[in-house]
Amino acid sequence: MSGPGGTTTRRDQRRDTRRAQYEARVRQRQLETQRRLRRQRMQRYTIYAVSALVVILIGVLIISAVHNAGGGSTTSGPAIIHGTGTQTQPASGETRDGMQCDANEQVAQHIHAYLQIYVNGQQYTVPGGTGIPAGANCFYPLHVHDGQDNIIHIESPNPTAVYTLGAFFDIWGQPLSATQMAGFKADAQHPLVYEVFDSSGKLTKWTSNPLDLQLRAHETIVILYNSPNVTPQPYTNWGSL
Repeated sequence: MSGPGGTTTRRDQRRDTRRAQYEARVRQRQLETQRRLRRQRMQRYTIYAVSALVVILIGVLIISAVHNAGGGSTTSGPAIIHGTGTQTQPASGETRDGMQCDANEQVAQHIHAYLQIYVNGQQYTVPGGTGIPAGANCFYPLHVHDGQDNIIHIESPNPTAVYTLGAFFDIWGQPLSATQMAGFKADAQHPLVYEVFDSSGKLTKWTSNPLDLQLRAHETIVILYNSPNVTPQPYTNWGSL
């Protein structure tokens, strides 16, 4: 205070006002600087997030392209050949479920499974020639030779491919589902049961989608339509197969 007796003069008031105004401007500039820095940080974070999203999307597209090109799983596991279970005519040489009909038998993979079917208590034959269309003179990877009824030959150019019961039924030209096998439809009075004997003879009831039941070496796949009194046995007469 510069007035007599320490009183405040107009000069003092003007000086205080200018000081307050200056301090207010300083605080305002500080606030503006802080807001600018926050905006810059947010912009950087947004750029980082968008860049990461772009990288992820590119990775997804690459994986999808590999998946589509390979026709199977995106993992390193074997391709699994599924069927639709809706075919009503035998394959006649066209590509079906991705399976080509080759002029010669392919043996990069060569294993055998047995399909044991009972309908109304009687054994039902899977005929020889299935998967070997006479007019086309070719072999599907899944086929049955004449004189070897019910023995499914899995002879494929792909040594690691896994074939399913659904794929075989599509080659055979017969419908397959949890409620239908060939022309036989299940209901309360006509149960449809799927079972599997593994190569050691262990019996397991199959309760999942029968289209997904995989064909494995020296296994016996059992289908029981309205045959509750049948006690199936595993097929063992493999000989050199």
